[in-house]
Amino acid sequence: MKVLLVTKQILSVRDDKVYCQFALSSTLEIFQRFGSLYVCACSDDQEATQPVDALTSLDVDHVAFIDGERGLKRRFFDRSQNKETIRRFAREVDMVIGYVPASVCDLAFRVAREEHKPYMTFLVACVWDGMWHHRNWKARLMAPIEFRATRHTVLHSDYAWYVTEEFLQRRYPTQGRSLGCTDTNIPEDQSDILERRMRHIDDNDGTITLLTVGHLDVGFKGQQFIIRALPELQARGMKVKLQMIGAGKGDHLMRLAESLNVKDCVEALGTCSRPQVLDYMDRADIYLQVSLQEGLPRSVAEAMSRAMPVIGSRTGGIPEMIEPEFVTRRKNVEDIVKVVLAMDKETMRRQAKRNFEASRKYLPSQVNARVNEFFATIKRELKG
Repeated sequence: MKVLLVTKQILSVRDDKVYCQFALSSTLEIFQRFGSLYVCACSDDQEATQPVDALTSLDVDHVAFIDGERGLKRRFFDRSQNKETIRRFAREVDMVIGYVPASVCDLAFRVAREEHKPYMTFLVACVWDGMWHHRNWKARLMAPIEFRATRHTVLHSDYAWYVTEEFLQRRYPTQGRSLGCTDTNIPEDQSDILERRMRHIDDNDGTITLLTVGHLDVGFKGQQFIIRALPELQARGMKVKLQMIGAGKGDHLMRLAESLNVKDCVEALGTCSRPQVLDYMDRADIYLQVSLQEGLPRSVAEAMSRAMPVIGSRTGGIPEMIEPEFVTRRKNVEDIVKVVLAMDKETMRRQAKRNFEASRKYLPSQVNARVNEFFATIKRELKG
């Protein structure tokens, strides 16, 4: 079976090999289970110059590059090249898959219908939350339009894969066959992780390292609220520092830290490889994901699998993952301060154990069974 994945994620082709960052790599590997995978993705730009560590087994001839439609002109008036690029591959495959949210996936849905090909939505986040809380006013202006377009696409998709169990399903219902299951790919070998975390908690020298993962320049990943909480945490006597992993420069975040006199305890680490991310998680004390847009964040599942205490906002699928007392109101600095201060050693031990055990539902051995069954059903129906 041949399938086409359309995404605004970034691929890089060098020396007849396809490279991408590890988060996308796991997604590509999953969809390769259908058989032969074709991909329409965005090409190198400023973000792609940052480190990549995942080499996929994609055939270079099965990769075509499209524009990400970031500007209003490209979104509404200059789509012909994207449409023809998608159409060229759509004619070759048995099904088209859209990595949503992305306006190019709404375009892919139209092409699939024109070519009489079934369409599957792979829905990883809420487009409304992401655009309405974006730092760019043009993105906020587009939020209602993209929200309605995405709802229409998901509703009329033949198949829909949601990474949440409830949240995205409520906002973007479908008439097609659906799966509610994360696409995380955390390590199966967890033999001594919990024991090492308990030692880490016991050996803490008094400085609490907070860690968060997310793009540094979009605004809706919420790093600014953690930075605003730092002066209050320091005023309450806590020695604290913040490490931020993610693409982008994060200049506005560092300017905010400087204005609050906490720049010396804030570090922007940029894009990291998967082993680097896990290493930072193992050395940090508390993981925070106080985003304004999420599906079911892989980074939270990964932090839980490293037995980290986790604090998250009431966004997307985060409340499905962690205990209610560690869920904060969105944009609420006071909540962040309160919950971080409540993380004494005993609470951290309890949360480490709880999160570690809860993360087992995201192990590949658990996820793969549901995904494989869903894919097998699709194959049967398309053959029929």
